[in-house]
Amino acid sequence: MIKITIVFAVLLIALGVGAFVSSASPTALVPAYVGGALLLVGGFALGFASARKHLMHVAVIVALLGALAPAAVLVIRAAQMSPLALTVNVGMLALCATLAVLQIRSFVQTRRDRAAAASAKG
Repeated sequence: MIKITIVFAVLLIALGVGAFVSSASPTALVPAYVGGALLLVGGFALGFASARKHLMHVAVIVALLGALAPAAVLVIRAAQMSPLALTVNVGMLALCATLAVLQIRSFVQTRRDRAAAASAKG
């Protein structure tokens, strides 16, 4: 899951930087900030095996917040947005929501695997 988190982080950074280059608006960098946070968490998770579980939980929280922010903006003012802003918000929502779903599925599968291993022992 760490490598997948880092891939999504790089995609979010590319989305934000691309939008910033196209518009020169500082708010276009919001996906890059979320991607930077995910990249840091993923990098720390690679380096600190003992904290990996906790860091991946932080990553899912960042992904959830990264999905909720553009969702709220789209609900409130999608009609007044420029096509670029609309595309960036939808892209950030899609990337962050997909990452969050993948991480949650991984957590659930890990818990099931541990429960199956524990029942096989006992």
